[in-house]
Amino acid sequence: MKATLTPQRLTFAIAVCITCMVCLTRLSMAAGQVFNGLALLFGIILLYKQRDYLSFPEETKGYCIAYGIFVLSTLPAALFSGDLSKGMHEFLQMWFWRYAVFLIILFCIRRRDYLVNMLTVFTAVFGIDCLVTLVQVLFDLSDNGRGWGLGGSQLGIASLMCIMMPLAVVILFDSAFERRLKKVSAFTLLCICIGLLCNKSRGSWLSNMVLVPFSAWRYVVCNKKFLGIIIGLFIAFGAFFASQPQYTARFASITNITTDRSNGDRIVVWEACIEMYKDHPIAGIGLGQFSKTYKTYYRTADDTQGLNHAHNNFFHLLAETGTLGMAGLLYFTGYFVMTSFRRWKKDKNPYDLLILTTVLSYICIFGQVEYTMDLSSGVRIFWFILAIMMQLKALSQKDTFN
Repeated sequence: MKATLTPQRLTFAIAVCITCMVCLTRLSMAAGQVFNGLALLFGIILLYKQRDYLSFPEETKGYCIAYGIFVLSTLPAALFSGDLSKGMHEFLQMWFWRYAVFLIILFCIRRRDYLVNMLTVFTAVFGIDCLVTLVQVLFDLSDNGRGWGLGGSQLGIASLMCIMMPLAVVILFDSAFERRLKKVSAFTLLCICIGLLCNKSRGSWLSNMVLVPFSAWRYVVCNKKFLGIIIGLFIAFGAFFASQPQYTARFASITNITTDRSNGDRIVVWEACIEMYKDHPIAGIGLGQFSKTYKTYYRTADDTQGLNHAHNNFFHLLAETGTLGMAGLLYFTGYFVMTSFRRWKKDKNPYDLLILTTVLSYICIFGQVEYTMDLSSGVRIFWFILAIMMQLKALSQKDTFN
């Protein structure tokens, strides 16, 4: 029995469980929960066995503190929500349970081959996820002609394509990454292009139009081959859009807030969020109370869908957590964005660049049209990507653990 619980085997088990979790969580929420729980259990056992010489990447502490400040800023919204059990359930589930994967990786996995293999497997599976959208569209399996991939919602896979497309581009272009990961990233990049067309999320189109050139810029100015790839991608997309009236019309509808109720209802609910904030400025209406409060007191006839959330990270948390939570959210996102950008500008390493694009895409840009911070599978994958990048950077440096 002792032989089966060696630190080496526990580390391997943790890596396998986390990889299974991020690969299966969109297909089966239950399977994702099971593997998340197993990874946490094995992580606790490993940390107990190594309690006398625990270490943590020094550079990562600031990120953890920034997130901790945000979490604490939302605690009053959970405690004084009017429904303590629901408020605390939301608080623990959203900010701790889904965050666990981040800490497990940082504390427990310090082998580059494990981290690269975990990322390689997930990247390959996500490529398949995007390919499934093509099948769903070709066989008309969706009511609105949009693919959703292996599971979850259409906006769920769209939010992840915003993370994964810049990631695939940087991995493909940067010499720091292994060949096997580059090959898989090339496959997944093609699949994401297909997914973007079949999913038809305007938010993901806009996010990648901004972040792909931004993330690729330093590479393409130094390499004509990379420049050709990026230009080719944009020309191909532009030509396809120009030749397909449905895509041209959908792109043009981005600014339509009258007849396009997907846009119009968002504006209506954002206005309601401001009213909620005015009525509850300090700690908001309460964590997890949005749907009930909005539909009972603030919804108007202009909202034709009866939205359950604000489709916006910042407006939603402004309503639910008030000034305290919003201050924490702005500090959390601001710290991640500014710190990763500053470190990337200084060192020109791909890891800080991908921390930056992951936060910008998932929380700040796509988070303007969807409440991504409550997408269970997406949040776990978000923290998985961030932890992998932070740990890879730490392992690429010397004396980074203490």
